[in-house]
Amino acid sequence: MRFFYLNRDNQDDPLTLIYNTETIPPSHPLHFPPEIIQKIIDYLPRSSLPTAASINHTWYTITMPVLYRHLYIRTLPHWLLLVRTFSDLNFSARFGPCVNSLVLKPSPRLISSQLTSLLNYNAIENDDKLQPSLRGYVRIERVDYNKTGLEGIDSPMLSIVSEESIAMEIEEGNNDKNKNDIHENYNEIDTTQKESEWLASVTDQQMMTVIRHCSQLEYLNISGCENLDDQVLLTLAAAKKEKGSKAKSMIGLWMSLLRNATHVGIIELIRSEKQNGLPSSLRHLDLGFQVLLSDETIREITTCWGSSLTHLRLNSIYQLTDRSVEYISNHCPNLRLIHLVRCWQLNNVSLRLLAMHCKKLLYISISFLSRTNEEGIRHLVQACPKLVWLDITGCGINSLFKSVILEGWANYRREHHLPSIHMQDSSMNLL
Repeated sequence: MRFFYLNRDNQDDPLTLIYNTETIPPSHPLHFPPEIIQKIIDYLPRSSLPTAASINHTWYTITMPVLYRHLYIRTLPHWLLLVRTFSDLNFSARFGPCVNSLVLKPSPRLISSQLTSLLNYNAIENDDKLQPSLRGYVRIERVDYNKTGLEGIDSPMLSIVSEESIAMEIEEGNNDKNKNDIHENYNEIDTTQKESEWLASVTDQQMMTVIRHCSQLEYLNISGCENLDDQVLLTLAAAKKEKGSKAKSMIGLWMSLLRNATHVGIIELIRSEKQNGLPSSLRHLDLGFQVLLSDETIREITTCWGSSLTHLRLNSIYQLTDRSVEYISNHCPNLRLIHLVRCWQLNNVSLRLLAMHCKKLLYISISFLSRTNEEGIRHLVQACPKLVWLDITGCGINSLFKSVILEGWANYRREHHLPSIHMQDSSMNLL
């Protein structure tokens, strides 16, 4: 890293090198006032912050809280390094309260090491001892440390891209499937991919070590970490209780595929926010595949966070009934997105409730709700004025007249000057 002084009066040579981290010792000491250092740090990319922190003690003190504000982890070695760092109790107590977001996501794309020479890729080797399951695979791109993992969570779905076109792009060599998911209506995590395997290695003890002092945490994405349970949220709730009113409310909570989680953890987190007198701020909630949750849990969640919720994913929670949707429709007027995939007990009553009360919905997935049919879906089409995307895969629409029914709905939207709806109706593969 190099720092230059800009002298606008000298047009011939306006830049003067005042600091260069590549020289040993560095060219000049940088004894700037803290205000100037903070200004510089605010403009630096995240990938340059470790270098800035190593300049001297003052730079370290100012840079480290910014460096640990967003923790974005995509590989097991990086995760284990973070756990080891936060195992130091003094370090954790000092910088844990600086953490605003913790995001764990699948690794960058992996391919067989035998293909790298054929495809002319610059491969990044994996540690086979650390991850034996990845032996024979290499990463073909590096983790972008300038990102936070929160990109696109509120970005509208500007264009509708079918799964078939995505698959074609991948086959043709445009392998960045994630570029099509950088919007608020992203697909649920696919744990059948090699890239997601490392998330299953994350343990409760490791997660508790990292978040035990994170009272200011607002975003937590641990989707795919299927071996975690209630201890994670219990630890987070305890950290927030300890700080009282100085703690921050949650804004985003993604916990899909935590099948061992029950209502205990999330109810304790709700209780801690209420006890601290914190405002309802949660906008994103993903509880997909938490099969132990019930209608009563949804009632607690919507009563506390319903007024602020904008994105709600409850995929594959099989015990949910129409009562859950009644709680959602009564308490969540600001919903933009709701996914109810494979909540098999829901029927047309649920769809009618959503249509009556959630007028801001843009994206709805009711795929594989076999108890719903054209009568219930019609309410969504006609009563949701902002709706632009509707997944009806596997619903109980009369197959003989489906094309006629869909055309009738499209005509209704045109006649009433409403935006057209992209009907997602993917093919079903029966085994």
